[in-house]
Formats: sequence, structure tokens, C-alpha cells
Amino acid sequence: MSAPNVSASSMPRETRAAEPIHVTRASLSLAAGGFILWGIGYLTLWGAPTGTRLEWVLCTLGPLLLAAAILNHLDHHRRRFGIVALVLLNIVVIMQALVFLPYAVNPGLRGDAAWSNVPYDIWGISWLVGALGVAAVLMRKKSRLDHGGKSAETEIHASFFQLSMLAAGMLIYGISFVGFSTDRTSHLFGWLSVIGPAFIAVAVIAHIEHLSLRLGRPAVVLVIFGVSAWAAKNLVRATTDLMSDPHWAVFFVYGVQGVILLLGALACLLVLFHKQAWELPVE
Repeated sequence: MSAPNVSASSMPRETRAAEPIHVTRASLSLAAGGFILWGIGYLTLWGAPTGTRLEWVLCTLGPLLLAAAILNHLDHHRRRFGIVALVLLNIVVIMQALVFLPYAVNPGLRGDAAWSNVPYDIWGISWLVGALGVAAVLMRKKSRLDHGGKSAETEIHASFFQLSMLAAGMLIYGISFVGFSTDRTSHLFGWLSVIGPAFIAVAVIAHIEHLSLRLGRPAVVLVIFGVSAWAAKNLVRATTDLMSDPHWAVFFVYGVQGVILLLGALACLLVLFHKQAWELPVE
């Protein structure tokens, strides 16, 4: 518990006053728990598959906890981003839980060739819906600027460039997985699966100054590292034929991604500690 005190003592008074952390402890805890369950589920599928429902249940509960984290903070987000964007972005996370739910109900579907394309389609479409959600935020930001809206409580801090890169990244990544549903070994879709996360990483990096003040630099650096590793992992699809090898495919799809999800949990915990430090009395 000493780390938050050190952080608080070194945080300038004007910075703490100007950049409050609105997200609640409950939301951060739910998000961290979601990433942990999802990450453990993925790592189990890679390193120690049980052949039962366990790992699929974990991979289903993880995204659902993330959706609960968003819903828990709905009132604040609604004023800032609008209900349309929030509904769409929540659908994204719920759809990602639906990727794993059928296997949690019936693990035997894992070897069903007729079912094998469905998870790719659901995953890809979920990211396309996410792109629509970010586009809704873009439109809301433009509307407010057109009408001179300057309320601090509703201001959307991300720039048009940052939001555009985020939407484009989600769109490109979604297209890649819809494409993978018909051709797993396509290098074209492999490159799209690299470009999409790379665009998302650029969006986060371009917003690093504000995010660092709001969430703390260690958490933001960890997020950037995780998204960059996500893009780098997908280079395998674009530049090699390793994904045609079941052992390598399981390692990259579940092993590496599981670690990235656990980094997401760590980032949430760092934000939680940062929030605690922020709220300490200023001496």
C-alpha cells in the first residue's frame, strides 16, 4: 500500500485538481476481474486444456464482467459519449462473450467443422459494431463543437484524429476476422489483422498525454505495450505459415493473447492504485 502514497506525494496539486479519475473502484475491479478470468481461460486452452467446460466458462465470464464494468459506469459515460455509442460498445463485449458461450454449453462443438467458421464471424462482426460505436462518438463530438458545447462534464477529450484511427483500426480488424472465417491462412487478412491493432495503438499513443494524467503513465504504457504486442502477434498470420500448424496456432491465439489479457488486468489495477493516490489529502 506504500506505492500509492509515494505517487500522491509527487503529484502536483494543480494536476490532481485538473484531472480527476471519474471511473469507480467497482468498475475497475470488475474490469480487472474480467481480464483475469479471460486471460486464465486462454492460457488454460493453450497450456493445460481440461477438455471440459471450465476454460470456455472462464472465457465467457471474462467479457461479461467487462460489460458489467461499463454498465456500472453508465451514467457518467452516457453524458460524455451518448447512449448510442455506449449501447454499441457494450454489444461488442457481449458478442465477444458469445464467441465462447456455445463451447461452454457444449464443448463438443470444438471439433465440429460446420461450426468452426461461426466464432470468426461473431468476433469479426463485434469489432465492426465497435467501429460504429466509435463513429457515433465522433459524430457526437462534431455536433457539440458545431453547437459550441464546452461543458467539462461532457467534453470528449480525444481528437478527431485519435477517434478516426481507433474506428479505422476496429473496422480493419473486424474485416480481417470475417475474412478468416472463409480462409484461415490468407496473408491479406493476416496483414489486416496487423494493421487494425496498429491503428488502435497509434490512437492510444496519440492520446498518451491526457490518458497519463487521467489514468497514470504506467497503466497507459502497459496498454500501449499490450496493443503493440497484439499487432506484433498477428504478424505471424501475415508473414509465415505457422498458423497452419495446430501447435503454433494454439500458442499464438491463446497463449500470447492470454498474457496480453493479463496485462490488461494489471493496467486496471495500476489505475486503481493511481485513483487511490489521487484521492489522498494534499499536504
